[in-house]
Amino acid sequence: CALLARLSELLSTESAEESQNSFFFEVLQAHCLQREKPYVITPPQWGVLALLSHHERQTIGTLAQQLKVDGPAVTNIVKRLEQSGLLERARDRQDERVVNVLLTAEGQDIYRSLDPVVVQFHEQVLPADQRQPLLEHLHHLIAQISTVAPGAGDRFSLLRDLLQQKEEPQ
Repeated sequence: CALLARLSELLSTESAEESQNSFFFEVLQAHCLQREKPYVITPPQWGVLALLSHHERQTIGTLAQQLKVDGPAVTNIVKRLEQSGLLERARDRQDERVVNVLLTAEGQDIYRSLDPVVVQFHEQVLPADQRQPLLEHLHHLIAQISTVAPGAGDRFSLLRDLLQQKEEPQ
Protein backbone atom coordinates (compact mmCIF):
# COMPACT_ATOMS: atom_id res chain seq x y z
CA CYS A 1 0.00 0.00 0.00
CA ALA A 2 2.86 2.39 0.83
CA LEU A 3 4.48 1.49 -2.48
CA LEU A 4 1.30 2.30 -4.40
CA ALA A 5 0.95 5.58 -2.51
CA ARG A 6 4.55 6.51 -3.35
CA LEU A 7 4.11 5.48 -6.99
CA SER A 8 0.95 7.55 -7.20
CA GLU A 9 2.78 10.50 -5.66
CA LEU A 10 5.65 10.19 -8.12
CA LEU A 11 3.37 9.83 -11.12
CA SER A 12 1.17 12.74 -10.13
CA THR A 13 3.83 15.29 -9.33
CA GLU A 14 4.09 18.23 -11.64
CA SER A 15 7.87 17.92 -11.58
CA ALA A 16 7.73 14.51 -13.30
CA GLU A 17 5.46 15.94 -15.98
CA GLU A 18 7.60 19.05 -16.27
CA SER A 19 10.72 16.91 -16.67
CA GLN A 20 9.18 14.87 -19.46
CA ASN A 21 7.87 18.04 -21.15
CA SER A 22 11.31 19.60 -20.77
CA PHE A 23 12.99 16.61 -22.46
CA PHE A 24 10.30 16.57 -25.15
CA PHE A 25 10.75 20.33 -25.67
CA GLU A 26 14.51 19.83 -26.06
CA VAL A 27 13.91 17.21 -28.76
CA LEU A 28 11.51 19.51 -30.62
CA GLN A 29 13.83 22.50 -30.20
CA ALA A 30 16.89 20.62 -31.48
CA HIS A 31 14.98 19.50 -34.57
CA CYS A 32 13.79 23.02 -35.39
CA LEU A 33 17.28 24.45 -34.88
CA GLN A 34 18.81 21.71 -37.02
CA ARG A 35 16.41 22.61 -39.82
CA GLU A 36 17.25 26.31 -39.26
CA LYS A 37 13.64 27.24 -38.56
CA PRO A 38 12.93 30.69 -37.09
CA TYR A 39 10.56 29.13 -34.56
CA VAL A 40 10.59 26.35 -31.98
CA ILE A 41 7.65 24.00 -31.52
CA THR A 42 6.54 23.46 -27.92
CA PRO A 43 4.84 20.25 -26.71
CA PRO A 44 1.37 21.92 -26.61
CA GLN A 45 1.92 23.27 -30.13
CA TRP A 46 2.95 19.79 -31.26
CA GLY A 47 -0.38 18.48 -29.94
CA VAL A 48 -2.29 20.96 -32.11
CA LEU A 49 -0.15 20.21 -35.18
CA ALA A 50 -0.62 16.46 -34.71
CA LEU A 51 -4.40 16.75 -34.38
CA LEU A 52 -4.67 18.96 -37.44
CA SER A 53 -2.50 16.59 -39.46
CA HIS A 54 -5.02 13.80 -38.81
CA HIS A 55 -8.18 15.94 -39.03
CA GLU A 56 -7.69 18.56 -41.73
CA ARG A 57 -9.96 21.31 -40.36
CA GLN A 58 -10.94 21.82 -36.75
CA THR A 59 -12.47 24.61 -34.73
CA ILE A 60 -10.63 25.88 -31.67
CA GLY A 61 -13.42 24.44 -29.51
CA THR A 62 -12.98 20.98 -31.03
CA LEU A 63 -9.20 21.17 -30.59
CA ALA A 64 -9.70 22.17 -26.95
CA GLN A 65 -12.01 19.19 -26.35
CA GLN A 66 -9.64 16.73 -28.01
CA LEU A 67 -6.60 18.08 -26.16
CA LYS A 68 -8.56 18.37 -22.89
CA VAL A 69 -7.38 21.97 -22.54
CA ASP A 70 -9.47 25.11 -22.10
CA GLY A 71 -10.38 27.20 -25.14
CA PRO A 72 -8.32 30.32 -24.30
CA ALA A 73 -5.16 28.20 -23.97
CA VAL A 74 -5.77 26.65 -27.39
CA THR A 75 -6.48 30.11 -28.82
CA ASN A 76 -3.05 31.27 -27.62
CA ILE A 77 -1.34 28.18 -29.05
CA VAL A 78 -3.10 28.68 -32.38
CA LYS A 79 -2.11 32.37 -32.42
CA ARG A 80 1.57 31.52 -31.96
CA LEU A 81 1.45 28.83 -34.64
CA GLU A 82 -0.37 31.22 -36.96
CA GLN A 83 2.30 33.90 -36.37
CA SER A 84 4.94 31.30 -37.27
CA GLY A 85 3.13 30.59 -40.53
CA LEU A 86 2.24 27.01 -39.57
CA LEU A 87 -1.54 27.44 -39.28
CA GLU A 88 -4.21 29.56 -40.85
CA ARG A 89 -7.81 30.27 -40.02
CA ALA A 90 -10.56 29.96 -42.61
CA ARG A 91 -14.31 30.46 -42.49
CA ASP A 92 -16.36 27.31 -42.92
CA ARG A 93 -17.87 27.06 -46.41
CA GLN A 94 -21.27 25.87 -45.17
CA ASP A 95 -21.51 28.15 -42.11
CA GLU A 96 -19.53 31.37 -42.27
CA ARG A 97 -19.95 31.90 -38.52
CA VAL A 98 -17.62 28.95 -37.93
CA VAL A 99 -13.87 29.53 -38.12
CA ASN A 100 -11.70 26.49 -38.81
CA VAL A 101 -8.00 26.11 -38.17
CA LEU A 102 -5.85 24.23 -40.68
CA LEU A 103 -2.20 23.55 -41.39
CA THR A 104 -0.37 25.62 -43.98
CA ALA A 105 2.11 23.97 -46.35
CA GLU A 106 4.89 24.92 -43.89
CA GLY A 107 2.85 23.41 -41.03
CA GLN A 108 2.44 20.17 -42.96
CA ASP A 109 6.16 20.13 -43.73
CA ILE A 110 7.25 20.64 -40.11
CA TYR A 111 4.73 18.02 -38.94
CA ARG A 112 6.04 15.45 -41.45
CA SER A 113 9.64 16.16 -40.45
CA LEU A 114 8.94 16.12 -36.70
CA ASP A 115 6.63 13.09 -36.57
CA PRO A 116 9.41 10.46 -36.84
CA VAL A 117 11.43 12.38 -34.22
CA VAL A 118 8.46 12.36 -31.83
CA VAL A 119 7.78 8.66 -32.46
CA GLN A 120 11.43 7.88 -31.71
CA PHE A 121 11.29 9.98 -28.52
CA HIS A 122 8.20 8.11 -27.30
CA GLU A 123 9.78 4.78 -28.20
CA GLN A 124 12.84 5.65 -26.12
CA VAL A 125 10.73 6.82 -23.17
CA LEU A 126 8.45 3.76 -23.23
CA PRO A 127 9.30 1.02 -25.74
CA ALA A 128 6.38 -0.59 -27.57
CA ASP A 129 6.90 -3.95 -25.88
CA GLN A 130 6.37 -2.28 -22.49
CA ARG A 131 3.27 -0.24 -23.41
CA GLN A 132 0.69 -3.02 -23.44
CA PRO A 133 1.71 -4.50 -20.07
CA LEU A 134 1.67 -0.99 -18.58
CA LEU A 135 -1.81 -0.32 -19.97
CA GLU A 136 -3.00 -3.65 -18.59
CA HIS A 137 -1.58 -2.82 -15.15
CA LEU A 138 -3.16 0.63 -15.22
CA HIS A 139 -6.49 -0.86 -16.25
CA HIS A 140 -6.27 -3.36 -13.39
CA LEU A 141 -5.32 -0.63 -10.91
CA ILE A 142 -8.20 1.60 -12.02
CA ALA A 143 -10.61 -1.34 -11.76
CA GLN A 144 -9.33 -2.08 -8.24
CA ILE A 145 -9.70 1.54 -7.19
CA SER A 146 -13.25 1.51 -8.56
CA THR A 147 -14.18 -1.50 -6.42
CA VAL A 148 -12.71 0.02 -3.26
CA ALA A 149 -14.02 3.53 -3.89
CA PRO A 150 -16.87 3.43 -6.43
CA GLY A 151 -16.69 6.34 -8.84
CA ALA A 152 -13.06 7.10 -8.00
CA GLY A 153 -11.49 4.94 -10.68
CA ASP A 154 -11.11 6.33 -14.16
CA ARG A 155 -13.22 9.42 -13.56
CA PHE A 156 -11.36 11.42 -16.20
CA SER A 157 -11.63 8.62 -18.80
CA LEU A 158 -7.87 8.70 -19.27
CA LEU A 159 -7.52 4.97 -19.71
CA ARG A 160 -10.44 4.80 -22.11
CA ASP A 161 -8.86 7.56 -24.21
CA LEU A 162 -5.49 5.77 -24.21
CA LEU A 163 -7.08 2.50 -25.27
CA GLN A 164 -9.04 4.23 -28.05
CA GLN A 165 -5.85 5.86 -29.35
CA LYS A 166 -4.17 2.46 -29.37
CA GLU A 167 -7.03 0.94 -31.38
CA GLU A 168 -7.24 3.79 -33.94
CA PRO A 169 -5.22 3.20 -37.11
CA GLN A 170 -2.38 5.71 -37.46
